[in-house]
Amino acid sequence: MKIRIDNIECRFSHGRYDIIKWYPNDYYGKEEKMIEEEGYERIEYGSGGFGLTKDHRTIDSSCFKNPESCYTIAYLEYDDDENCCDLTTVGPRLLKLKKKDRKAFFQVYKIADEAIRLERKRK
Repeated sequence: MKIRIDNIECRFSHGRYDIIKWYPNDYYGKEEKMIEEEGYERIEYGSGGFGLTKDHRTIDSSCFKNPESCYTIAYLEYDDDENCCDLTTVGPRLLKLKKKDRKAFFQVYKIADEAIRLERKRK
């Protein structure tokens, strides 16, 4: 299950349902610029990957691949005994959302809660 409204998404991850916020990735497509204009050096990892490094800071190659990044705001876990989803927030991240994202959060939360409960009843 994956539900997304604007920048807010609920997806199944690591045995639970994470509600995440997407935001523009400032590193996307800037690998060459960072090397040529900002003085970063490319370093190769033994595993075959690479990163860029400068002033004791390393940025992994994965940061240059996607136009968006995300972080977890909250997660839902189904409680079989209560037949409901428990919402656990991550620190004050929910409180720090702007009005539009808060509205999308609660829309996604409502849709996800209903879908999860329906899914679990069928089992």
